[in-house]
Amino acid sequence: MKTIDTTVNISMKYPVSEKKLSEIIKSGKTDNKYLAHIFALFTDVPAPDLLAFIKKYDISLPAIKKYYFKHVKKFYPNAELENVFTFK
Repeated sequence: MKTIDTTVNISMKYPVSEKKLSEIIKSGKTDNKYLAHIFALFTDVPAPDLLAFIKKYDISLPAIKKYYFKHVKKFYPNAELENVFTFK
């Protein structure tokens, strides 16, 4: 598994750590400073790696799903990820 921070920081001026991303997701809010990173997390990171990330940082599947539908989908829909969300 490629690290999440490598993928989300690849073309960003200000890097963000995996831990910070997990804190943002858990808060249920967006952080404008890291908005592009958040979008990259949900669009550029393969679903299996995203699932490993949420397991590593103890983020529930319902929490990540809620975050995606509330903050990401309207800008960057990800059909592969939405298919993952249909499994229980």
